[in-house]
Amino acid sequence: MTATSKIEPVLDVSNLTTSFRIGGEWYPAVRGISFSLQPNETLALVGESGCGKSMTALSVLGLVPKANGRVEADHIRFEGKDLSRLPDEEMRKIRGNGISMIFQEPMTSLNPVLPVGFQVVEALRYHQNLSRAGRERRALELLDLVKIPSAKSRFKEYPHQFSGGMRQRVMIAMALACRPKVILADEPTTALDVTIQAQILSLLNELKAETDMSMIFITHNLGVVAALADRVAVMYAGDIVEIAGVGDLFARPTHPYTEALLRSVPRSDRDTKTLYSIPGAVPPLTRMPKGCRFTARCELAVDICRKQNPPLDALAAGDAHSVRCWVRGNHDRAALKENADV
Repeated sequence: MTATSKIEPVLDVSNLTTSFRIGGEWYPAVRGISFSLQPNETLALVGESGCGKSMTALSVLGLVPKANGRVEADHIRFEGKDLSRLPDEEMRKIRGNGISMIFQEPMTSLNPVLPVGFQVVEALRYHQNLSRAGRERRALELLDLVKIPSAKSRFKEYPHQFSGGMRQRVMIAMALACRPKVILADEPTTALDVTIQAQILSLLNELKAETDMSMIFITHNLGVVAALADRVAVMYAGDIVEIAGVGDLFARPTHPYTEALLRSVPRSDRDTKTLYSIPGAVPPLTRMPKGCRFTARCELAVDICRKQNPPLDALAAGDAHSVRCWVRGNHDRAALKENADV
């Protein structure tokens, strides 16, 4: 590779829109989002519940129900293939093999009537050309890798015999079974206490370094983001409203929503009797505002915010920090003043 050659992203998503049919009409839950994931990078998707984080991951893997949902994109490119245009049979070869997902709640994701060892072996049986003994040996290696004690004796136990933290480790082992290039981790620590959460985060960091995989980490916990992510994409009501390197985002949060999220985090260095909260709630799919979707909750909103959704633009030429905001983005100030509420 020459000094001027460019490293290709392992995953590149362009103009992804996921819509659902409600009452005979289509409403976008994820709207025209674009991002890329570099080799060995962790990209965090952050935002409140209902912002489209999990739906983005499900859309990438082609897991949106086709009965009432549809996924459209310019491309979802992985290893030279556009996932948005692959037939179902080809997508099944990629799920769990090239791209794996760690789901949010392991008790509902694991089959309660099958031993955990059998469930780890299942992905190997489908994707890997291994003998039965080879599959079981690999499954035991994975359970050891995720630090399940006495893995051999627990191989034939059932999910209800494991604690919440151990079940989450089994889910991670299943996701890693085929050595995927990309892991989609959908709030894998939400249901766990803080001690187990720290162990899982440490484990994911270790495994990422050992296996050289890339990860999209979905969370609403900004403390987790600071510990784990390389870059952060902040989502609100189906839009990416800000994207930047993790250090840059915490040092200069630019979108009013990002700033409000950070203000909502309790801090030990602040002497305060009340916690800050963002007024209002994420609007429902069927009643999204015409312009910027954060307008009703934003203290800086001007008239143009209510009329037109701003583009996601870099703060300066060549800057990796981009924001979707009329007031704080890199836009024509004269035009903004002309359309402002005064």
